[in-house]
Amino acid sequence: MMGKLIKRVEPHTSAYPEVVDDLTRSLKRRNDLVHNFWRERIQDMISEAGRTRLCTDLKADCRLLTQTDERFSGTVLDPIMESMGITAEAIEAQYVKERREATARYETEAFTAEEDSA
Repeated sequence: MMGKLIKRVEPHTSAYPEVVDDLTRSLKRRNDLVHNFWRERIQDMISEAGRTRLCTDLKADCRLLTQTDERFSGTVLDPIMESMGITAEAIEAQYVKERREATARYETEAFTAEEDSA
């Protein structure tokens, strides 16, 4: 799915080789995480040193994906959205609205240990 999304935005990213490189590296890393990471690295969970390595590697992945998102958004996505009249403020306002609605919808549901164990 991510590969298809990258192909769809190709007309907008081709002028930015650093964005294309970020997307390519992120896709490769995402595929490895989804398809191979735990199968290949599960034994690292046995020791403290292994878990430390796993955490270090996963934090590096998080930095890569965050950097990719920030560069793609700042270079490609934000200018397109602004040209359509979609501002950062409008996005934030919509997020706050949807979060408030979701909280209101689920705040009456009680999730307790008693209910979970039944």
